[in-house]
Amino acid sequence: MQLVHDALVQSRFSNTFPRTVEMLCPHCLKEAVFEARPWQEHGRQLAASELECTRCEHTVLFVQLLDEDGTNKSGGLYCHPGFGGREPMAGVEHLHAMSAPLARSYESALKLYNHAEWGASSLIVRHLLGGLTARMLADEKAELSLTRKLEALPHDVDLSRPLQDIAQLLAPSGTFGRQFEDEATIDKANAELLLELAEQLITYLVVLPGTMADLKARIATAPVPLRRGSGAA
Repeated sequence: MQLVHDALVQSRFSNTFPRTVEMLCPHCLKEAVFEARPWQEHGRQLAASELECTRCEHTVLFVQLLDEDGTNKSGGLYCHPGFGGREPMAGVEHLHAMSAPLARSYESALKLYNHAEWGASSLIVRHLLGGLTARMLADEKAELSLTRKLEALPHDVDLSRPLQDIAQLLAPSGTFGRQFEDEATIDKANAELLLELAEQLITYLVVLPGTMADLKARIATAPVPLRRGSGAA
């Protein structure tokens, strides 16, 4: 089951259950309006209905979690199969905080990808990477090619800073280092923060290099598309 954000609900019945939902159809991969059939309640905790795509007429099962008063629970709408397309990346809010234009470029690339506009999506991704690297580099390097910008990043950006920050936190005089002297003083909130810190470190040192290696291998073995007008049979 995939979460369906409340913003995708276009209209509701008087009992607050969704009447129409606009989203990418998992069957025809087109953005379409789904119209609800009668909702059936089950055990006073949820209601279910099949909504039909107005484009391809295939149905998708929707499940709505209910509040105690029998109305729909906010953020409690799910569908199966999940709607087509990619979800926004985890942590995208940091990109918004850094640069609203870059965040909009990312959202545009994602939207085009989800509408099967592969070429247009890829061009915006290239523009996004260029804008991102230009923002992080010195002004005099803004006109470099994307390759040169990426090569310059380790020289202009302190990529080791996250490790230095963690080291300071765990030092004997650091925020967490002092608490290790008496683990009985560590409460749930601090234990959760420390676990999150470890997860971030694992992501930085283990997950990111591993996923990059996997991606590099997939790129190396991906079929190369023929250029138009290449004369190939």
